[in-house]
Amino acid sequence: MDGILSDLAKRVADRWFAFLVLPGVPFTALAIVAWAMAPAGAGHALDLDYLVRRLDTLGATARTAKGAVLGCLLVAGVTVVAVLVRELSTAVNRLWLGRSAVLCRIMRPGLRRRRRLALDSARRGAYAVPERYLPHRATWIGDRFALVDERVAVQYGVSLSRAWPRLWQLRDDRITKVVSAAWDDYAAATVRVAWAVPYLAVSLFWWPACPVALALALLGWAQGRRAAGDFCLSCEAAVDMQIRRLAHVVGVPLPHQRVTVTEGRRIDGILAKGAYLPRPDADLPRGG
Repeated sequence: MDGILSDLAKRVADRWFAFLVLPGVPFTALAIVAWAMAPAGAGHALDLDYLVRRLDTLGATARTAKGAVLGCLLVAGVTVVAVLVRELSTAVNRLWLGRSAVLCRIMRPGLRRRRRLALDSARRGAYAVPERYLPHRATWIGDRFALVDERVAVQYGVSLSRAWPRLWQLRDDRITKVVSAAWDDYAAATVRVAWAVPYLAVSLFWWPACPVALALALLGWAQGRRAAGDFCLSCEAAVDMQIRRLAHVVGVPLPHQRVTVTEGRRIDGILAKGAYLPRPDADLPRGG
């Protein structure tokens, strides 16, 4: 699943206008207001009369050559910020995946709590949870993505990272729309959190930008959790719907009319191109 998410940055680049340019418009407006209100100080940060006077002054300046230069610098600055937000969104994605050893140590109390809740829920439902299904990453989102790999491997004996590119080639339009919509929602969440950083930087000069940054971070985090769940569910559904077609394409017969772990391992071996062959002495009797 992590291999699939490595293309997230490319997805953000493809949606440059929706993810970066459009959010840059309100950021530009807020940056202008912050620039106008900075001389007033924190005590008058919400003084509308002062804001109107400052905007009138800036408007007069904008009609001069100096204003044109400042306008060009403003556009260039916002463009640089948008590029940085794109890179920050990939960092947010890595953070949410929760694979960092340092982050795991920091979030260890939360990890223990999520494992305890999973075991308590299983105990109340009178069912057992395999150890590999229990939380083991620093974040809930990271565990949700890792769980897709584990569930596919347990059910079908197939590595999702190897099977997914082939399954994506076999997809139909309905699967494409569902998976792509969930992916876009998750990518938009990482970008929304990333936009909180430049708003936080502006708050150093005009404090009302700080609540905006906090709101973006919280809304993006909530959207990311929801979108991660939807994306993982849609990926699992795509595997369930297409795994038999994949077996047919690679020439693996299905005596039970479904893909079991036995057939899945044969599919996985074909997709791995012999990269994981057994040792020549693997079948020799011990001590022989």
